[in-house]
Amino acid sequence: MRLPLGGAGALALVLVLALSGCLAGSGVDPQDAAPRAAAGAALGAGLGAGIGSVFAINPLVGAGIGAEAGGALGLAAGVATAQPAVVYAPVAVPQEAAMPGFYDGWAPGSQAPSAASTVPPPLPRAG
Repeated sequence: MRLPLGGAGALALVLVLALSGCLAGSGVDPQDAAPRAAAGAALGAGLGAGIGSVFAINPLVGAGIGAEAGGALGLAAGVATAQPAVVYAPVAVPQEAAMPGFYDGWAPGSQAPSAASTVPPPLPRAG
């Protein structure tokens, strides 16, 4: 007699939740692909075993196949989602301005203010 979520399925679900709780606070560096791959493989294997044992005709065979497939997919996902390494290469400073004359003049159709111009006096207060 097989229950929908009894026995092996509940045990697999508890193991997946316990394993995910252990791996969440492990301090895995997001830029290092190896620990991410290991964590992904462990979580994928646990989840695959749980799903395989629940939905297979034979729970033991389903858990084995699910763990193998989930581990491979979790490993691939862990490697694929790792951030690229940060490169602190120096930036070359150009010898001359990249856009010469960009800030040198005024927009076409406008004139520069005269050198003798002053700020206009404030408007009288209404009142």
